[in-house]
Amino acid sequence: MAVGVAVSVLLDDPCPRVGVTVTGLGTASASVVSVWRVADGERNPVRGARRTTMTDSSYVVDFDAPLGRPITYEVEVISGPSGASRVTSSSVTVNSLTGWLMDPLIPQSAVAIAEPQDANGRPIFAAAAMSSLEYKSDVAVYQILGSDKPMALFGQRMAAAGVDLSMITDAAEENARLRNLFMSTANLLVRLPAAWTVSLPGSCFAAVAGVSEKPVEHGAEGALTVWQLTGDTVAAPTIKVLTATFTYGDVELLFTTYQQKQTLMAGKKYLDDLKNPLGG
Repeated sequence: MAVGVAVSVLLDDPCPRVGVTVTGLGTASASVVSVWRVADGERNPVRGARRTTMTDSSYVVDFDAPLGRPITYEVEVISGPSGASRVTSSSVTVNSLTGWLMDPLIPQSAVAIAEPQDANGRPIFAAAAMSSLEYKSDVAVYQILGSDKPMALFGQRMAAAGVDLSMITDAAEENARLRNLFMSTANLLVRLPAAWTVSLPGSCFAAVAGVSEKPVEHGAEGALTVWQLTGDTVAAPTIKVLTATFTYGDVELLFTTYQQKQTLMAGKKYLDDLKNPLGG
């Protein structure tokens, strides 16, 4: 059976995303698989799906999918019952009228960012937001004896830094959501629709050190809140979580007494127990 990949766009809460279904991996043994996203001419791993273990089939959700751009997904089978292989999905586009900010590790924190003419109580970017981007590179200049031209040593040009992400809102509920988001993380996932003419990638991560909340009066429009924040584009954050696959209920079913389990694992570490819960 050949490896297959199917994709679907999900537009319900908490935010637009793509579901990726991988099939046909085989059941004889586990497969080591990486799922890649190709968009805007770049190939990036889907967070949580790089060199991961799958058996037969699996389902991956891509919360980082760029908005309003054609996307394809590539399933790379590194090892498995059928050997190494690579298959690419059909193209899919995640359409959204709003941009999105969220804690990359908590999708439920997502906040929709609207265009100014379609705010409807949602945050909008301030006029100065993303008006200029800075691309830094480490450069060291050395004076050379006998030469009127110094020598420069330099590193790779970095992604955009000093990105102004300031926002304005006039709704207390959205103020609360933004405040909760900023209190939960200093690293934001920023996704903006392709129709918005900005120079940022369709999906990027910004490290934001400081956030300033400034309530202001704005004439007939009433009270507004200005959120001032600046971030540097950084690599995607990842976190690996180790979960137990052998529960106390399993112990109760497979051993007459808990002392038997303790005796079996005497002198072994917790990870040894997770790998071989029956002491093999």
